[in-house]
Amino acid sequence: MAMDAERRQAELIEQFSAQAAALSSAPQLAALVLEATSHPALFAFSELLTLPALSKLTGTQYASSLDLLRLFAYGTLKDYKSKISPLA
Repeated sequence: MAMDAERRQAELIEQFSAQAAALSSAPQLAALVLEATSHPALFAFSELLTLPALSKLTGTQYASSLDLLRLFAYGTLKDYKSKISPLA
């Protein structure tokens, strides 16, 4: 059962990685981050932070998408509750 979950995580990360590589605009990448953080079966987010394409969000009006992804990757529920309003 654990192997199935790990395999599913790897598949989802690969899927989102491929999508990110194919996108060129910050709005599209921000939408992808929202999709990833909303996906009901994805629980590993730190790998997504390493995607070079997501650096296109830095310094744009969509930079909060990176903050959201960092929160999902490294934050706690307390962090989420205290920061979700400014990110929304």
